[in-house]
Amino acid sequence: MIGILIISHSAAIARGVKELAEQMVHGRVPIAAAGGTHDGQLGTSIDLISSALDELHDAEAVLTLVDMGSAVMSAEMALELSGRNFLITGAPLVEGALVAAVEAMRPDATLEQVAAVAVRALEGKGLAHAPPGVVAPGEGEPVVPPPAAASTAEVTLTVTNKVGLHMRPAKEFVQTAMRFPCTLRVRNLDRPERPDGNAKSMIDVMKIGVSSGQRIQIQASGDESTAAIEALTRLVINNFGEH
Repeated sequence: MIGILIISHSAAIARGVKELAEQMVHGRVPIAAAGGTHDGQLGTSIDLISSALDELHDAEAVLTLVDMGSAVMSAEMALELSGRNFLITGAPLVEGALVAAVEAMRPDATLEQVAAVAVRALEGKGLAHAPPGVVAPGEGEPVVPPPAAASTAEVTLTVTNKVGLHMRPAKEFVQTAMRFPCTLRVRNLDRPERPDGNAKSMIDVMKIGVSSGQRIQIQASGDESTAAIEALTRLVINNFGEH
């Protein structure tokens, strides 16, 4: 299990990012935060970071996100003293924490894969951010046409929930897609300038920029293609559980 550690010079910022990330994973990924100093001032504290690490006792490895470079030294000292397997990433604090938390829900996710996804977080805003050498499953892979004999299925749907495929609906979409072994691609038909994306990637799904009223095309190839399309169709038709 991968744990997420959020470090900020501000206690309020650290708590806020932790709250946002926890809303995405509902307790399925351990998340802790450390911000400010013991006397409530702006800064970082090795002791507070160590205390936050204690909250991640179930995590086998820890991905750490920081707000500014000066937090790295405190983070390194506390993490090294803990004896944990860890990585400190230069990913954006807010966006990185959110997508990392979702990626960490994968049962086979590695620390390096979760870190790679976090670094790509700004791509959801249309901003390029080069990933490190290790990429998560399906991230950046070339699209290979399925063999002629492969099972395939396809559907075109109109997204009608209020916010479109933004953070929470995108998470539901990705988690549903990850339940199936087939390859799943999704395209925004109303924004043809956006490339199709891996339906099992939060970043790819958010990059296609689907707003309410826009049409998406989902293509599946491989085992359980029909079941995957049916499940994603139900999710979209039911407005991702929104009321």
